[in-house]
Amino acid sequence: MSSAVGKRYARALFDVASERGKIDQVEADLGAIVQAVEQNADLSKIMHHPHIAADAKIKLVDELFKSHVGEESFNFLRVLIENGREAELAAIYSSFVKLANDARGIADAIVTSAKPLTSEEQAELAEKFGQTLNKKLRLTAVVDPAILGGIVIKIGDRLYDGSLKTKLETFAHQA
Repeated sequence: MSSAVGKRYARALFDVASERGKIDQVEADLGAIVQAVEQNADLSKIMHHPHIAADAKIKLVDELFKSHVGEESFNFLRVLIENGREAELAAIYSSFVKLANDARGIADAIVTSAKPLTSEEQAELAEKFGQTLNKKLRLTAVVDPAILGGIVIKIGDRLYDGSLKTKLETFAHQA
């Protein structure tokens, strides 16, 4: 599936969820479904297998998810299966999260550092970069000793690289 099709599915679901005031619930539901599929190899094989009939997949998701997710999320999952798009659920979920975050004025950021950051350091980074982008940042901290020092921040498709490793590589190429 092209990303344009996935974005259309995500937009359609977002519009319904927004209209009904259920953006948070739908986001949580889809996240739980994606996680369940990714963490269960058998379920993943079934959902991604092109020769298993849609009816069988719908029956399975009915048993697994109907009583655990909201009506909008469950109906959306059924529509995906009926249209043969169930294998793209994770990509659609990612697009939905971006739409929801834009509506809330939130951006997700991945902060990579050589050593663990304190909660105060994370809050300070979220504040400074949030002001720059005029959004509230949700940080995910990652530790990677290979960067040697400094930090690397990825926000959407932007990358802010203040790592010592990159600075040393840049210096080496200039010398």
